[in-house]
Amino acid sequence: MIDLILSRNNVFIWSAEDWLKLRKDYRIIGELIGCLPKKPRQDIFLGLPLLLQPEEVSLLLEKNIARLVRYSCLQKPPSNSLKQAFEEYRNTLYVEQEKCLKKERQKQIIGMMDKIIEGKKRKMLGIDTRKKKVMKSLDPKVQAAFNNIEINRQDLLKEEMAKLPKLDKSEALIQTHTAYPWTDENDIEIIEWKYPSNEKQQLRYKTYKDLWERGYYVTNGEKFGGDFLAYPGDPIMFHSQFIILCKDKKEEIPITELSAQCRIACHVRKTQVYAFFSENQIIKYQSFQWAESATFENV
Repeated sequence: MIDLILSRNNVFIWSAEDWLKLRKDYRIIGELIGCLPKKPRQDIFLGLPLLLQPEEVSLLLEKNIARLVRYSCLQKPPSNSLKQAFEEYRNTLYVEQEKCLKKERQKQIIGMMDKIIEGKKRKMLGIDTRKKKVMKSLDPKVQAAFNNIEINRQDLLKEEMAKLPKLDKSEALIQTHTAYPWTDENDIEIIEWKYPSNEKQQLRYKTYKDLWERGYYVTNGEKFGGDFLAYPGDPIMFHSQFIILCKDKKEEIPITELSAQCRIACHVRKTQVYAFFSENQIIKYQSFQWAESATFENV
């Protein structure tokens, strides 16, 4: 099951694999709120963690897709054994990076071996090694001497590899984890989720669930003054079609508010939809669209 991490009354996804699975398999979008490791100062493209809406959490728990957990080990300072495990892990990564660096350097040297040998022969004969001079043909006697020089490729490879500076630990790459790597089942505490807990939250959740079960991708709709936005496909590829606003059936909507909401929906090419409970507690919808009034002249 997917672990939903509870922290300070918010629910997050930290694993990149879980984020992708939720989006592709279950149409759960959430909101990425973290900075990218390589571009921490920009706020255009965000990364993990993924912050989930309460309705998304309730749906995942109800459908038995995920469980809500809290890591007790993250609520206290790391133990000495955990610090030791972390240091051993860092040392292992350092050794692997050093091997990878040597392997990549060896591949580069082997690819340039002919040029390196030519340059070494020129130095042995005292010939200019600058690029312009290399392009010119050599004197026949010099060319004969050049051809008679034998250089062992393996010895030259070892010589060139010896020039590779040792990787300092301070220069090693640091891995940014997208999931806690030392999870112990004993540290995991299963948490009871208490949303929805009132009638308003019930309406929001039932609306979200109904839209989700109809095949829509549903996201937060605050940026357009609604509760949800409904998309016919993944929001990366599609624009939303509906702005959903959850309302009590008996609640009166001032004409100015109705006009403003419909006007906004029209401006962004969407349909304003009100969701409410029917007599038998089934979600019903009422849509509104802005229409320009016609003008008439007396004849």
